[in-house]
Amino acid sequence: MASAVIDAHHLDGFPRLCAKTGAPTETTKSQEFGDIPGWTLLLIFWGLIPFLIAAGFARRKVTVNLPASGDTLRRIRLVDLGSVAGLALGIGLLVSALLTQESAWAWGGITVALVTLVSGAVARRIVWVTGRLDGDVLWLYGVHPSFAQQVEPLAPRNLGTIRSTRRWTTVLLVVAVVALGVVLFLAFQPRT
Repeated sequence: MASAVIDAHHLDGFPRLCAKTGAPTETTKSQEFGDIPGWTLLLIFWGLIPFLIAAGFARRKVTVNLPASGDTLRRIRLVDLGSVAGLALGIGLLVSALLTQESAWAWGGITVALVTLVSGAVARRIVWVTGRLDGDVLWLYGVHPSFAQQVEPLAPRNLGTIRSTRRWTTVLLVVAVVALGVVLFLAFQPRT
């Protein structure tokens, strides 16, 4: 599988090839990609709620209609249906645990729900493309090589100079804040 880089201002010129299989198609699948500014990660130190509020307000998103063949859409529906069925089974086991007061049912429900979430996420990545929005650039991963080749004209003109550095800058900033916190914590420890 390949990856593709697309200017977020030119999301309407996709070729009529399935993004995953490269087969000719006329159908599309709507998918949303988002970008959360890195500074919102610093709010995790003040709690999950402030982070979620800031990330919700600062999030930028785009909706893209990616070409998808009928077989690909069928596979996506099967993965989604399997995920819903697994979660329903897990919830059913948890309800049974409440009614019968048996902890084994609860552990079974939790296990089924967690396995379903993980396997559903992995299967979805296998049968469909993933991606992320980074500023004005949409990065798509797991696309068919012929689709990637066809969307090359949609790439930003300055693609050679664009690097996805904002994430690394954020990671370094968070590490620096944590290191500063550790140093301050150790500096103010009573000496014995």
